[in-house]
Amino acid sequence: MKPLLRNLLAVVLPSLLLLGCAKPSGSDSSASTSEPATVAPAAPPKEVTVRVLDYEGIRMLVESQRGKVVVVDYWATDCPPCVKEFPGLVDLDRQYADRGVVCISVSLDYIGLPKKPAEEYIPHVKKFLDKFGATFDNVLAGDDADTMLKKLKLGSPPAVYVYAQDGTLAKRFDNSGVASEEEAFTYADVEGLVVELLAANKP
Repeated sequence: MKPLLRNLLAVVLPSLLLLGCAKPSGSDSSASTSEPATVAPAAPPKEVTVRVLDYEGIRMLVESQRGKVVVVDYWATDCPPCVKEFPGLVDLDRQYADRGVVCISVSLDYIGLPKKPAEEYIPHVKKFLDKFGATFDNVLAGDDADTMLKKLKLGSPPAVYVYAQDGTLAKRFDNSGVASEEEAFTYADVEGLVVELLAANKP
């Protein structure tokens, strides 16, 4: 064998042998024994909270959300139509919270008894809210129910106030002047207005 050919085989042959022993890509033994990829923990679920605000505090809360569509539901646990419609507010929040809609519930359960301040009604109201998973902004009116209704110029709950992105009241849904349950407003009516307001604000 010629010296040149012998030298060439001496260099190439070991390389070929090494290639033949190499493991196919993707079969790295270290990968199979490594720890599984860590999955980021899910965000903790929101808690249901209730705070006491008077009429002016509620007004300021709504104003603080200017730039979004704000839906404020005035209700009470002893009001059957309120209880019937309340799940609609929860559904509305779940569908539109990430699209620029803020939902706020305002309980009118406080009746103004001297020896029973508004704060004492929180456990009762929270129990109702927990039942529906109402994790948005929940308020217990610090003014008694009669005072709130007078300031709102409202006969009785339920009532839903929908504010446009510029902070103006777009519409108040209530059952004043309604002759039958069939004529009462529903959250389908509220949602229709919310969708209109969102569409009108698109660039």
